[in-house]
Amino acid sequence: MLKQRLELNARAAIERALQGAQSEDSFVEFKTQWPVDHGKAARQIAALCNAARGSEAMWIVGVDEKGRYVKGAPAEELSSWWPRVESHFDGVAPGLTTVAFDWARNRTVVVLSLQTDNAPYVFVTKKEPYSREIPWRSGERTRSARRGEVLELLVPKLDMPGWEFVSARATLSQHSPTLRFEGDLYLETNQPLSLPHHRCHSYATYGLDLATVDLQFSFRTNTRDVRAVERVVRVAEPAVLHVSADADVELDSFADLWDLHWHLVLGLGLSGEEISTSVRLTTDAVPPNQFTRRVWSALKP
Repeated sequence: MLKQRLELNARAAIERALQGAQSEDSFVEFKTQWPVDHGKAARQIAALCNAARGSEAMWIVGVDEKGRYVKGAPAEELSSWWPRVESHFDGVAPGLTTVAFDWARNRTVVVLSLQTDNAPYVFVTKKEPYSREIPWRSGERTRSARRGEVLELLVPKLDMPGWEFVSARATLSQHSPTLRFEGDLYLETNQPLSLPHHRCHSYATYGLDLATVDLQFSFRTNTRDVRAVERVVRVAEPAVLHVSADADVELDSFADLWDLHWHLVLGLGLSGEEISTSVRLTTDAVPPNQFTRRVWSALKP
């Protein structure tokens, strides 16, 4: 994170604390001064980072939240304080980005931005028989993690991607019973994910009674970061997928049809969750049974 952004976020949290708003939550903690108990500080930091699990976590030193007062803390103490805290972690300690700024004259605030993407963080108690612990932050309280919380740390966290039809159209010929859809679907993701073909399906609804027809569909793309391997599409970054789908239909059912709705349901292979998107397509009126080729296009708002 840019240090300017880190300072801006810290200043906003301090302002809330000075106004008496709830500022200290699961991912932000204020300290009036540098804690002298390095083991206790390590346990609290491990709990904070485990609970944050990929989100931003901050320690802000030099702020008395309960007294609504910025006392300040010497920034030079960090160089000797952090190695002592770090020694209480088993194997891996959170990565650290720091920034110090003057809130007022002779009152320096030190901000510790803690990386949380390498959880679980294990605390060394240095006491037998329980020499290791996975701490967890619950509200303002630090405790041992429960089984379900440990499972959350072990299962990769997947943010739901964003979807949007960029363009879409449908075609139907009087001489062919095949209704064909084509569209470009913008996929916005910042992490690798997969789209197994067997977990995805497409269908269209039409008419006043919303009749439904199932569609056979496929993906195609020229983006080098999207690969279709054994009926699985893998996406590593934002991309545009070209989707085509078709179905055999009764021509008489579409002779007077004004619009269609094309629905696409995509199952994510990494999380097992589903997301869906749809688009409305419309065409000019055509005299019954007198069309040779009918084209529906996406309705623009």
